[in-house]
Amino acid sequence: MWEKIRTFIVWFISVGMAWIGDLSLKDISTIVGLALGVVTVLINAYYKRQTLALLRSGKVTREEYDAANR
Repeated sequence: MWEKIRTFIVWFISVGMAWIGDLSLKDISTIVGLALGVVTVLINAYYKRQTLALLRSGKVTREEYDAANR
């Protein structure tokens, strides 16, 4: 059982390395830029949700909430 799992993992890594090896610098920079954009959106959504939770719990005022979400 573990042999099949290990074989799949090694195969997956080798296919990924072959795919990355075929990319140009322009392709890699595009992928990295897209990944950073997605990470930024996720971080912003997380902090917006946290400030909304603080507003609902009464720990911050509406003015503080609005100032944090400009």
